[in-house]
Amino acid sequence: MELDALARGGNLYTSNGWYDFENPALRESWMQFARSFVQGHISLSDPYASTQLTTGEALSGIGSTAGILYFNDTVTYPDNTSEPTNLRVLPLPKTKGEKGIMPVTGVGLSAYRTTEQKAEAAGVFLHWFTENQRNLEFVVETGYMPVNNGAFDAIDSHPFPNESYRELYESIKTMRETYTPFVQTTNSDFYGKVNTLYEELRQMQPSWIQRAQQGEPIDLLAEEAWDLFCSVQ
Repeated sequence: MELDALARGGNLYTSNGWYDFENPALRESWMQFARSFVQGHISLSDPYASTQLTTGEALSGIGSTAGILYFNDTVTYPDNTSEPTNLRVLPLPKTKGEKGIMPVTGVGLSAYRTTEQKAEAAGVFLHWFTENQRNLEFVVETGYMPVNNGAFDAIDSHPFPNESYRELYESIKTMRETYTPFVQTTNSDFYGKVNTLYEELRQMQPSWIQRAQQGEPIDLLAEEAWDLFCSVQ
């Protein structure tokens, strides 16, 4: 929803770090999401969306690159039957006719200011850790994005352990070359509000699905979801 709204235009956030509900692109993108959500066509998963995929509850999901660590080799259904996962990994979907946008987040390395000797050692370690081949070997074990050009350049020739990992890094490389990176707001309250929104949506979804099945207008239910979104402040 965020990426679609950004592609459509306008500011996504206000000065306080939460969503700009006056932005028509935000509302349009939300309503597109909400119409599917109130009918039960979309579920809000755990952070990596892997549980619903490895139990057969969902056929596809959008998640973090690091989520590949959480997939099983098999899909196990409620009746205890199973089959190979046959995981396919593709670049993030993008709005038709618009440039792709990819959210980027991650971790940083830092060192306490102590002695000059330790500062030099920290620098030596950082250069060692981010050396091209070593960086690539580390990130392919964790699902992270490489941090330098040399590691990206070596992706094509890296001996990946299986095809899904190769597809993941081919997708990462494609997005790096053709998508625009996007960093979410750094406001300290943002993720707390997001978690509140997710929890309230999860609580409301069963009743919305039931009402949709009973014939209530989908647009009316989607409006209720928009009002819930706007109520989180």
